[in-house]
Amino acid sequence: MSVSGRITRWSVTQLSSFEQLQFHRERRAQAREAIAKMNAQASSFGNIQVNKSVAMGDITSRMAMARMAAAKKA
Repeated sequence: MSVSGRITRWSVTQLSSFEQLQFHRERRAQAREAIAKMNAQASSFGNIQVNKSVAMGDITSRMAMARMAAAKKA
C-alpha cells in the first residue's frame, strides 16, 4: 500500500486476491449508493419541474378564462 495507507488502483495489485475482491466489492457498493442518491435527487427535481409546469398551466388557464369573461361583458 501507499505511504498514507490509502488504497489506489496501483497499490491494489499488491493486495492478496481476497483483499482485492473485498476492495472492489466495497467500491461497487459505494458506487451503487451514489447512483441511488443521484437518482433520488433527479427524481425530486423532476417532480418539482412537473409541479411547476402544472402551476404555470393553471395560471395560463385562469388568465384565458378571465379574458373570455371580460370579452363576454364587452
